[in-house]
Amino acid sequence: MNKITPYLFGIAAAGITIMTAGVFSAIILPADSHEQLPVPATPEKAADMAQAVMKSKCADCHSATPAFNGLLNLLSLGQMKRDIEGAQRAFVMTPDNSLRSANIDFLKMDHVLSTRSMPPALYTAVHLGTALTQKDVAIMRHHFNKGEALMRAFAPVRPVDMSPDEFTAYVWNMPAATTPPDQHALAQAWGKVYLGQRLYYDPRLSTTNKISCSSCHDLTKGGTDNLAKSEGVPGADGKPQLGGVNAPTVYNAANNIRQFWDGRAADLKEQAGGPPLNPVEMGYSHPDDWKEIATKLSEDKEYRILFPLVYGDKGISADTITDAIAAYERTLVTPDSPFDLYLTGDDHAISEQAKRGMEAFLTYGCATCHAGPTLGGQSFEYINTHADFRKLATQNYTEGAFGKKDFTKKEQHKDMFRVPNLRNVALTAPYFHTGTVNNLEDAVNIMFRTQTRKTPTDALVADVTAFLQAQTGRYKDIPLDKLTPEDVEPELMMENLPGHVTEPVKAE
Repeated sequence: MNKITPYLFGIAAAGITIMTAGVFSAIILPADSHEQLPVPATPEKAADMAQAVMKSKCADCHSATPAFNGLLNLLSLGQMKRDIEGAQRAFVMTPDNSLRSANIDFLKMDHVLSTRSMPPALYTAVHLGTALTQKDVAIMRHHFNKGEALMRAFAPVRPVDMSPDEFTAYVWNMPAATTPPDQHALAQAWGKVYLGQRLYYDPRLSTTNKISCSSCHDLTKGGTDNLAKSEGVPGADGKPQLGGVNAPTVYNAANNIRQFWDGRAADLKEQAGGPPLNPVEMGYSHPDDWKEIATKLSEDKEYRILFPLVYGDKGISADTITDAIAAYERTLVTPDSPFDLYLTGDDHAISEQAKRGMEAFLTYGCATCHAGPTLGGQSFEYINTHADFRKLATQNYTEGAFGKKDFTKKEQHKDMFRVPNLRNVALTAPYFHTGTVNNLEDAVNIMFRTQTRKTPTDALVADVTAFLQAQTGRYKDIPLDKLTPEDVEPELMMENLPGHVTEPVKAE
């Protein structure tokens, strides 16, 4: 009888919960009390206490190896299994910085503690003892709030008006130097960016000598081409071949956890090497084809001067070409949007509607994925958490883009895509990896339905849209929606080479 008793309690609890969900919610998610916050003696003790709570209350669903009771799952009509599957998709206690940055993990935890939305009421009903007590919440919030600066959802975009020393460290992906680099190193860094800019606009990276990086990532179009699918080199029928997914913006891309929708490139340099060797995009297909590209570029007088100036004896190669393009792309940051100005103290920089949209963005958990200086790019998330994304957004889209699974070949990564950054999002339509949604309001509506269980009102969609429209930044101190080709294309003259490079550098 003793072995059967817990199951009987589980059956009774499940039945009562289904009939009186509101009552159970009130019990499981009690209002804040005046209970004294436990104050651990040391940060280490706080971490130990929080880990103990997570192990006893969260690990059954959110550990790397979750488990559930088969009989209780059957008696709950599969609810226990569904809860665990959802938990695994949302957050796993074992950090994986290839999927989510630490900041995203903290924000996810902070949100569920703030809303008291975990564990779900139905789950606790058939899995007794898992509800978080007030003391549990206090312990966990005390621990996680120690990283308050890390957990902030928003921060201004990195400004472009860096000092020369800061710029050198940034371009080379180095920590800020404790001693200033010599002038030769500084000139080399500026020369690398200038060279990268020229290469970014150079169509000779393609087999047809007509397609450049800027063809799909036009700086005057929000860093995209505003097409559902980008047009590559012609196919056998003589018509441009179309890419498999919508081209994401190049602006602020250095902030991304990995590059491409599926994360197959670790950084901007690796990403820059992808399109030239894509037979659909720029037409080449084999690593040896870089030799042909290098040969074409070596016919250019300025390249014959620039590459030795910047890379010494390394010459023109896949390594130096992609390194220079990445250096240039790291400078494509867009500070000083109305929202940036608001974050830095100008209360009138955004409208009251945009402020309501920001509050909604935080309240409904949008900022647990779209976070950080660029409002995204810091994690991979599932596109169909609570509803069928393809049914809502893809207009009978049948192509086989399945996100991170396409790169890792792991079934658990199916439909997990890198979260796009939302800076300048008003300029980057059409939306999603499918490129099938042309209207920002429609994109907001779809995200509410697929990610929050909520069917939003028109007013809520309008508020959040106003918040997103306040994200349009500036490049070269010009608003992105005002940029012209003359503002961004390089002036192809050696005398404009920045950084005072005057002598070839020696290979290190």
